Amino acid sequence: MTLCAPVVIKSLQGKEYEYAGYIGMVEYSIARYYYEVDRKITDKDAVAALKNLRKNCSRPISFFNRGLEKEIIKSLIEVLEEKQITVHELNLVIDYVLEVISNRSWMGDKQAYIKWVAYIMDLFTEGEKEEYEKEIKKLAAEIGLSDKHADLMLMKGEEEDYFEFIEEYGEEYREEYKDIEGLRGEDAGERQKKEVKIENKAEKRLKEKELSDEELVAEMEDKFRLMEDEEKFDFLLENGPEFYEFAGIYISELAEKRKYDRIQELYSKLTEKYDNFLYLYVIMGATYLEIDPGLAKFYFEQALKTLDKLDEFSDATKEKLRASFVSFIEKIS
Repeated sequence: MTLCAPVVIKSLQGKEYEYAGYIGMVEYSIARYYYEVDRKITDKDAVAALKNLRKNCSRPISFFNRGLEKEIIKSLIEVLEEKQITVHELNLVIDYVLEVISNRSWMGDKQAYIKWVAYIMDLFTEGEKEEYEKEIKKLAAEIGLSDKHADLMLMKGEEEDYFEFIEEYGEEYREEYKDIEGLRGEDAGERQKKEVKIENKAEKRLKEKELSDEELVAEMEDKFRLMEDEEKFDFLLENGPEFYEFAGIYISELAEKRKYDRIQELYSKLTEKYDNFLYLYVIMGATYLEIDPGLAKFYFEQALKTLDKLDEFSDATKEKLRASFVSFIEKIS
């Protein structure tokens, strides 16, 4: 009988859920130490602590004398007492967190990861949350990203996107819109009836009062979200540059489902059909920031090249965008 050698995993990519307890405990301990003990620690401090733990994980606890290191170890002991993992797996957990920290280095803030993880772990007060969200949205705006992309950076759920427009029109529309995802489970006939109903209401309101551009786009966005995947894909092929924000919505949906092949298929077809699709490059760059900073840099470089070919922006706007793209590329590097 031939015995197979045990499979040694090389990365936790794709296995995050399985090791979530360990990853989460490491990140929570960093966030808690920053928030409760030392507001001056930086991402570099977190990296140094993690690398020292990785290098000396076989040493006794007394070996570690720095506050952040002790905090991480104390938290890890709690979860390891419930379920042990190998030293190799523990190193992969540390490597995973180190990569998460590295993927935020482009933001140009010495505490980019530290603040983000404190926000994600819900340690901030309401006032601090509001201030942090403003910072992220300002950063997104500087490089031409929408609020929805800023929300992705903040790891906010999609439900807020669904309700953003509905709340302007009161509770009478909430029940109709809130189960948008639920329509996926209905047969085509029922789904089409509801889509038509929503469209008719939009047309009725257009007759009752003139909608602003923003309200009209919101109406169209609701209809776009109801489309099946192929419908969204075809719609963007026909209307991509005009409705670039919808491209951002669709690409974000695909990214959340890890359908990167589909994203690349859409990207290839759009760039083949449309020249100088500036916002597509920006959207792609934002999408790959967390998972592949090198590829994200490429897309922002394409955006920079495309900007010089466009005449639709004023010189002042061009200079502002150019400065943002250059700064962004340098931060990723």
